[in-house]
Amino acid sequence: MNNRPVLHIPKTALEKWHDWISVLLLLAAMGYLAFVGPQLPEIIPTHVNGSGDVNGWGNKWVLLLMPLLSIVLFIGFTVLSKFPHTFNYRQAITEENAFRQYRMGRLVLSWVKLFTVVLFTGIEWFMIQLAFS
Repeated sequence: MNNRPVLHIPKTALEKWHDWISVLLLLAAMGYLAFVGPQLPEIIPTHVNGSGDVNGWGNKWVLLLMPLLSIVLFIGFTVLSKFPHTFNYRQAITEENAFRQYRMGRLVLSWVKLFTVVLFTGIEWFMIQLAFS
């Protein structure tokens, strides 16, 4: 691993779109929470079992964890994507395949970053809807 080439690879258009969509979702989630937050009851459902029955309750401020955790993970994945030479790869990295492998590794991380934001935004939305029902 020590002899892997370190390359500067510009973001692809898809990676840029993933970032924009993620940022817009984060802003929308925070805006929605700020808008409905004052109307939420103080105690809200925080967990449901496999049957959809509520089995956990908590303070409404717990909803802040979703966007905050999303932001931390988004930033962490963004920083990590700057170091694709440190990722694990199925094949040996050489000068010839480094650019392609690093770009694919970063693209996978970009998808993970987007899906993480979508997942946490969806969980927050679901928890808010559950609190109002």
